[in-house]
Amino acid sequence: MVELTLTPEARRRVIRTNVPPAVVPGLLLGLGLGGFLLLAGRTAQGLVHVLLGVVLTVLAVVLSIVRARRSRIVFGDGTYTVWSFRGDRRFTASDVAAVAMVTDMPMGAVTGHHLVLAGRSGPLVHLVGAMWDQAQLTSLAHDLASRGVPVTPFPHRITPAQLRAVDPRFVAAWRARPGVTALVAVLALLLLVALVVVVAVPLLVPA
Repeated sequence: MVELTLTPEARRRVIRTNVPPAVVPGLLLGLGLGGFLLLAGRTAQGLVHVLLGVVLTVLAVVLSIVRARRSRIVFGDGTYTVWSFRGDRRFTASDVAAVAMVTDMPMGAVTGHHLVLAGRSGPLVHLVGAMWDQAQLTSLAHDLASRGVPVTPFPHRITPAQLRAVDPRFVAAWRARPGVTALVAVLALLLLVALVVVVAVPLLVPA
């Protein structure tokens, strides 16, 4: 069996990428709502929310570190197990309909190599170069190819939308439109901030 793990540099890079968005809820709860409560003179409630915010923030950081250390890919007997930030996946070569070896594709703020495994009806696993180096993903692709899975190389730069046009099973619709996805994420964050303000502002107004 072959076991691939993150290199130390990849682990640090993944933690730096995943920690900031993970700590946002804790910061909003602690510094946002907790701060408003303290300003309103509700010291006990404010301190409780600040404490909860600190706990959530610390928990988010710890979980990000644990997940980075736990991330790995195991294969070699026709079965595959992938542990990553997006959850654990177990499958066999027969579950993989096609593989795309992408040399250069932008995904969010990161541009690099990818290995995309398509299932029978949609994306199965998407492995990004920010976590796995080229040699690791190549070894996995070769193992899948040796078991009869068609592997298509894309040596030139390609966008998620273009890859989806080749085969919709490679890229989900929301990933093929990163601009729209980013806009939705920003709107969701603004809605969360607005919710905190709506809940907290009345607490500042004297009864």
